[in-house]
Amino acid sequence: MRLRPGANLIRAILGLAVLSPLTFVVPQAAWVLLFGTIPLAAFAIREVRLLRSLLSKVEVSRRQTSLVGRDTPFLTKLVISNQSEQELLGVVRDVLPNTAIPDYSPVSIAIPPHGIATTTTQLRIPERGRYELGPVWLRAQGPWKLLEAQKDFDCRASIKILPETFVSKEGLSEDQRAQLLMLDKITRARQNGAGTEFESLSEFRHGDDPRRIDWRTTARLGHPIVRRYQVERHRDVMIIIDCGRLMGAKTSAGTKLDCAIDSALMLAEVALRHGDRCGVGYFDNQVRGYRAPLSGVSSVHSMADSIYDLQSEWRESDFGAMFAELQLRQSRRSLIVLLSDIVDVETSTRFRTSLARLAQKHVLLFAALRTPLLEQVVHSPVSSLLDGSRQAVAFELLQQRQKALHSLRHSGIQVLDVEPSDLTVPLINEFIELRCQNLL
Repeated sequence: MRLRPGANLIRAILGLAVLSPLTFVVPQAAWVLLFGTIPLAAFAIREVRLLRSLLSKVEVSRRQTSLVGRDTPFLTKLVISNQSEQELLGVVRDVLPNTAIPDYSPVSIAIPPHGIATTTTQLRIPERGRYELGPVWLRAQGPWKLLEAQKDFDCRASIKILPETFVSKEGLSEDQRAQLLMLDKITRARQNGAGTEFESLSEFRHGDDPRRIDWRTTARLGHPIVRRYQVERHRDVMIIIDCGRLMGAKTSAGTKLDCAIDSALMLAEVALRHGDRCGVGYFDNQVRGYRAPLSGVSSVHSMADSIYDLQSEWRESDFGAMFAELQLRQSRRSLIVLLSDIVDVETSTRFRTSLARLAQKHVLLFAALRTPLLEQVVHSPVSSLLDGSRQAVAFELLQQRQKALHSLRHSGIQVLDVEPSDLTVPLINEFIELRCQNLL
């Protein structure tokens, strides 16, 4: 318990300080000050005991959800129970994350003896990850407001902030709803392709490919029977996410890493819905995590748990370690989806070597996320020499990036060059195109 002077004690001390110069003029005034100070001290000591007894009989508990979507409002409730024989007057303050809105929310309380009060605060956190709420600080006033006592209650709680499209689709904006609806239509329309996995036998109809007639069954039944095929199921899809410094660049929808995680979860959900097995890996200058492909739509939740709180640590990305991990653990031919970016030809030389070797065994889709700031600098008006120099550097970086992507395409790697905020639909559309081409 921490003590601090209350409003009345400060007023009393200021009053005594104002009267103290009178002792030089009227010596008898010193006795007045002395007799005023002694009762004040006695009342203060008495109030300390009351506050200590009061706070020892106060309990604080928390009620809130453990999972919420990014930038989605949620409520956190504090239940304060006063089991003492005196009224509790004061202020309660919850320690909130720095990214929470609002990040400071003190609430005044007045709880009668043996009473209970509940405070409710609406928060939203615009950045995904795991956050801690608490402890709770309670500052109580004494009955004569001479002192205030402060005590912390360790009712902490953790909350997971996931992409809002993954947690709930009810609170989405109109644009987000339209995107998900369009995505759903795309996935349904593109699945009706000609596959190589046997599905069933059926009677021959006009327009069927004669090459698919099953002659043994036709001879046994006496009329033409054809084989029906479907797009293959139970294929492995590995989503690799770069967490290096390039993915920490800001966009209109958070960082590039935020957009990559959002799209990765949507892609995983689409793949799992259609029978594929899906896994995820993430790296920067070393492998930070690897989750082998699993089947079943429910496994997307465990995938979300493993990547929802990824953050860019501003390390230089090194794909070599992840390449070695894939070579070791992913022996089955798979579709590898790499969400990353690239800067120049020199960097892509090492990068391209690893990707080219990986593409010999797997189908590789490299989604390159642009840096919006470079485009803004290139198209911004020039008003000074510094602006011109900045624009020249940005233009050179964009040129180098295009050359690097061209070299990757020339190596036979599928490249998708998109804005981070527009990644989801093109990425899943490209995934379905590759799936229907029966390359696995």
